[in-house]
Amino acid sequence: MCLGRIDASSFMRIVSYNILDGGLGRADPLAEIIEAQRADVVVLIEADNGDVVERIAKRLDMESIIGQGRQHTAAVLSRWAMVESINHGAVHDKPDCLLEATIRAPGGGEWIMGAVHLRARALEADEAERERELAVLLGIFESHRRAGRPHLLAGDFNSNSPIQRIDVEKVKRTTREAWQANGKQIPRRVVQKLLEAGYVDTLVAAHPEAAPVAASFTTQHPGQRVDYIFVHGIDTRRVQDAWIEQDRLAKYASDHFPIGVEIV
Repeated sequence: MCLGRIDASSFMRIVSYNILDGGLGRADPLAEIIEAQRADVVVLIEADNGDVVERIAKRLDMESIIGQGRQHTAAVLSRWAMVESINHGAVHDKPDCLLEATIRAPGGGEWIMGAVHLRARALEADEAERERELAVLLGIFESHRRAGRPHLLAGDFNSNSPIQRIDVEKVKRTTREAWQANGKQIPRRVVQKLLEAGYVDTLVAAHPEAAPVAASFTTQHPGQRVDYIFVHGIDTRRVQDAWIEQDRLAKYASDHFPIGVEIV
């Protein structure tokens, strides 16, 4: 198995989607939204209901793996072969969910994918806990960084980018209360530390002008971007496109909008 490089002739469309508390009763609209993204690989966060994951995977004609965390579950779905997986959430105290999958593209190249769910809420104490979770995550993936193995981290980081322009009038009430309690600030350290570790925010790579004002959360109060797909060891020129899907169905299927990236 060669994990050191990605076949230059391959491309991948990846979607990451927090489907909210398992998605029970919403499997079909969730699948319809994902299907419209023409994804090769899908990361599902809060994939807490196995029947929902199975129904979505069946509709998309994908295989799936799940990684149970302490509170929630992450899942990776793929139309390509998944040759290896590790549920780090089962052996580490934090973060809540961290599922690693190695996916083999039809051309023979392999993609290492980490499905991530970090602690929610915007108080300084919550950011401090996310920093502790991030330290564990970075430690787990350190071997990939040291070996120069290209990989991706996708999911709900519940974290704000240092470049994001947040209008507190547009965020949900609990976030405004946290902003007030924090001295009228929203912490940004977690994403900053990911960037300092060499990870690239794919939305920024593809659309640097739009990224600072783009929002993935909440669907009813879209004032923040807390969902990301980061890449490491992949030439940013290969990030062909990145997006947040905000169509009408997505507004009601979950409290997060799905995000995507195409890497060529």
